[in-house]
Amino acid sequence: MNKFSPRVAVVCTALLLLTPAITPAVEWRFLNAPGDFQSMVDLDSVTSTQGQQGQPGLQRFMLRRAFNTPQALPTGQPYRSTRLHYVADCTSGRLITALTAYYGDDRKLVHSEQRTQVRRSEFAAPDAADVAEAMNVACQRIAEGSAAPKAEAKAEVRPAPKPAARGDTSGSGIVVSDTGQVLTNHHVVQECDAHEIIDTNHVAHKATLQVSDTQRDLALLTVDKRFANVARVRSDATPKLGEAITVVGYPLVSVLGSNPTVGFGHVSSTTGIRDNPTQMQISVPIQRGNSGGPVFDQAGNVIGVVVSKLDALKMAARGGDLPQNVNFAIRGEVMRLFLETNRVKYAVSRDTAKLENTDIAAQGAAVTVRVRCVRWPVAAPVAANPS
Repeated sequence: MNKFSPRVAVVCTALLLLTPAITPAVEWRFLNAPGDFQSMVDLDSVTSTQGQQGQPGLQRFMLRRAFNTPQALPTGQPYRSTRLHYVADCTSGRLITALTAYYGDDRKLVHSEQRTQVRRSEFAAPDAADVAEAMNVACQRIAEGSAAPKAEAKAEVRPAPKPAARGDTSGSGIVVSDTGQVLTNHHVVQECDAHEIIDTNHVAHKATLQVSDTQRDLALLTVDKRFANVARVRSDATPKLGEAITVVGYPLVSVLGSNPTVGFGHVSSTTGIRDNPTQMQISVPIQRGNSGGPVFDQAGNVIGVVVSKLDALKMAARGGDLPQNVNFAIRGEVMRLFLETNRVKYAVSRDTAKLENTDIAAQGAAVTVRVRCVRWPVAAPVAANPS
């Protein structure tokens, strides 16, 4: 029987805590990553083990990578995302991959690779920028937790989210499937500690970020809820210059209230700022909080996603003119490509019959939800999860 040194035993103890059966995280933090995949660290996975016989303790955390296109294992089996579990030594800034889990369609586990034994001598510096950033976040979280009073260190302490909590931001979203998938902007959900969807009945639901695309500025959230009403996307979603449109969203909720607002206008240009081909210019007045909301045509079909407004004061300072109602939306065909790439079964409509504005507004409000980006106060006490 082999005898392992205390160093080996400490690491093996940490490995016993790892399993391919992964519970969805509540707290994700985005990391810098190349354009071919999105990287996030699971803040709920950050824990620390106690050192043995004078050795410093070890830390562990989990990193998720979601790929824009399917990848293949050496066996040829495709996968779409990975979850990498690391055992780290915050003192030396070194770590090792203890478990890699590969997930295919519908987030099903297709393969996993796990170490049975590792030694501290095998630890190495992070080999990728997102891993280094994740380790820094994990080590900082552990350090903050160790500063908490011992009586509070048995469990993680977080303030409960409140509708008007300091630091929270709000946007809009589009219900794109009856199984709980909501489309919104990437910039609405970035750098959040948690996400919530507030439905048309003003009920808040915890949401999980499924995927986010920084280039298209689109993101997909999922909630454990079935929606009775789902948005219909126009089969030919290409915008037409001058066509009448309707925008629904939740702008300035602290001022305008928690009910959706409606605006009417036209497609002013089929391209965005500096001829951006992924966007279109719209004349509908929008405010902070409209981002991520739908743009409807006269038949009540979605043809775009509100994304931004032009900063009038900056433009006036540069050009001496104050622009009015210069706003932008992501074009419908770009939105459709994002949904199809992420295998969302959305509803397609070929209806062209014009509806009354009141009907478009009612149908639009039924498929538009509020998206809340929750940010915990910086001063909130945080303790490590018990190992």
